[in-house]
Amino acid sequence: MANVVGVQPEQLDEAGRADAAEILREIKRQEATEGQPAQGATDPRVQMAVDILMDLPPRVRDEALRQLGPELRKRIDEG
Repeated sequence: MANVVGVQPEQLDEAGRADAAEILREIKRQEATEGQPAQGATDPRVQMAVDILMDLPPRVRDEALRQLGPELRKRIDEG
C-alpha cells in the first residue's frame, strides 16, 4: 500500500516501521530491475489483499500464507 500511495522507505523507517521499509525497498529494487512498475491485477481487491500481506510483519505474513493451503482454498472456492 505504501508503494501505491508514494510513501518512501525512509518515511517508514522514521515512523518505526523498519520491517515495512525493507519490504518497500525490495519492491522498488524489483521494479527497477524489471524496468517498469509491477503490473496491477485487473480486480483492485487482489492488489489490496497483496498490499495487506506485504504490510504484515514477516512472521505473521508467513502464517497467513501457510493457511492458504489446499484445504482453505477449497473452502474459499466452495464459499
